[in-house]
Amino acid sequence: MTESIQEHEDKSITLPLNRMREQFSELQDTYRRLLPKVDPVLINDLLSREISTIAEKPFSYTIEVFTRNGIDKEIAKNYIYEKTGKMPSVLDNGTHYVTTQNVTLDILKEISESEDVVDVRGSYCGGIGIQASYYEHSR
Repeated sequence: MTESIQEHEDKSITLPLNRMREQFSELQDTYRRLLPKVDPVLINDLLSREISTIAEKPFSYTIEVFTRNGIDKEIAKNYIYEKTGKMPSVLDNGTHYVTTQNVTLDILKEISESEDVVDVRGSYCGGIGIQASYYEHSR
């Protein structure tokens, strides 16, 4: 009799955990569909902060944008400055731009939709971030 109770308890735990995995997988698919160039870890972090924090929004992140080769880095720097009010650090021969800026899902979507962008990553800094590179683009 104890074995059947144990099996029932195992199933009552396993089934909800499997459903949680399925839902997370569906969420990851949504991230890839809506923001294909944005690191899912960044999206998840931003959404988690939006839901669980009463801190002021938008949230400040160090954002790293990787671009295709051959774009004019002066035009890209000026565009980023006009959008964010911050002059980006430029690395990797003008294919890697780093800013500390306020971020929303709408901003990530706008960045992701640029034809020049190949990858977007970032980390929460709470407004005290250092505008330095943390990530490397994996090609």
